[in-house]
Amino acid sequence: MAFQTNKGHASKHVATTVGEYMRALKSLAPLPPSYMGMLQFHCRQPGRTTTAAALAQAVGFKSFRGTNLHYGRLAGLVGEQLGWKPPRGRAKLRALVTFDKVRRNYRLIMRDELAEAVKRLGWDEPGSVGPPLELLPGEMPENTQLTEGAVYRVAVTAYERNPEARRICLAHYGTSCAICGFDFEATYGAAAEGFIHVHHIRMLAGIAKEYRIDPVKDLRPLCPNCHSVVHLRTPPYSIDELKAMLAAGRKT
Repeated sequence: MAFQTNKGHASKHVATTVGEYMRALKSLAPLPPSYMGMLQFHCRQPGRTTTAAALAQAVGFKSFRGTNLHYGRLAGLVGEQLGWKPPRGRAKLRALVTFDKVRRNYRLIMRDELAEAVKRLGWDEPGSVGPPLELLPGEMPENTQLTEGAVYRVAVTAYERNPEARRICLAHYGTSCAICGFDFEATYGAAAEGFIHVHHIRMLAGIAKEYRIDPVKDLRPLCPNCHSVVHLRTPPYSIDELKAMLAAGRKT
């Protein structure tokens, strides 16, 4: 497989192997959880074929536009690591996928070499989050299972979290902070679409075993500021306690 590269007036093809994809992905690590989630979801689909809308739903974006923006951004970064100067728009995705148009809809097919690279890195496995991430206390890497609890060493001790639980939580509560109401997309635009931390009301570290979560009962969307303050003590402050603290602070 090769990419056509345009640099100045010159044009050449850059061969892309499984090893080159592996080096490109590792050079970009750690990937944001949503980027890792898109790779994992896509890699697991039958024939490694999906749609932008399905990818968006899998990681909690509101629409296919989130996929086009963020998967396109990842494709651009990978393409740069491979020595390929990516074009603008949807064509950037060709660093990761090929396209198959069915009626008016485009299906995305993950490139064979990329899929093999993801597998060899072990990033396709349920629970894989790639290399260690620097996380805020209480912010946990995503997983693909609805059961949670496997310990994973990072800057803090974290527990696996799955994107499906996150998706259900955000579908119910939305992506505004449940405490202060901050909305990243409204403030920063499309680049921040779907960004929000998901807080476990029930402390996973205190459970120390796998359990089946209720995404609506057990999870809440919180902005990083509120999420950090919630975890300033052990056990964490409750949502209502932090709302009261915020209200009292605004009155002074």
